[in-house]
Amino acid sequence: MEKDTAVCEIYLIRHARVDLEKPLLCTSSRAAELLDQYDELPVLNFDPLPVKAILGDSVRAVFTSALPRSIETAEILFPETDTMYANALFNEYDLSMISVPLVPLPYVAWTTLSRFFWNVGLNNRDESRFKAYKRMLRATDLIETQAIGHRRIVLVAHGYLIAEMKRELKKRRWRLEINQGHKNLAVAKLTKRPLSSH
Repeated sequence: MEKDTAVCEIYLIRHARVDLEKPLLCTSSRAAELLDQYDELPVLNFDPLPVKAILGDSVRAVFTSALPRSIETAEILFPETDTMYANALFNEYDLSMISVPLVPLPYVAWTTLSRFFWNVGLNNRDESRFKAYKRMLRATDLIETQAIGHRRIVLVAHGYLIAEMKRELKKRRWRLEINQGHKNLAVAKLTKRPLSSH
């Protein structure tokens, strides 16, 4: 039997920047309100050409999270694609803002502190760190299966989830060929031959 030597490709793209106005300083309750708004606001206008130049040929299968910023980014990047799948499995990890009354801090300080306490298991009102990790594994399973089936797929999702998916795919012997980091619209490209893991 002849071996299948086709290379499978996974492209992980972080969504575009969201149109969120952040005050210089805010309380934890105001930061919590901004975090809720962040999940619903549209993305800022952006040029899709730098991302499309990396992907080259037209993309047939595009996956996104179920959050508006991910779906809207995918629609702007791939308007010609009629096969687009939105799935909450690819949503960013749920984060509750910690509460410290009357202390003003920059919004990014609140999110950083909240994420830190979440990572060490002290901020689990929504999705716990353990549950989030298990969801990331299921998301990676799905993307890996689809990549082998389609040969070439794209996931438009979120920074924290994508960072952990990249690490997990590398453990599964996917090769990281492009890694633009964690900025908005950053692209990561991973490749693997389907039979290389058998």
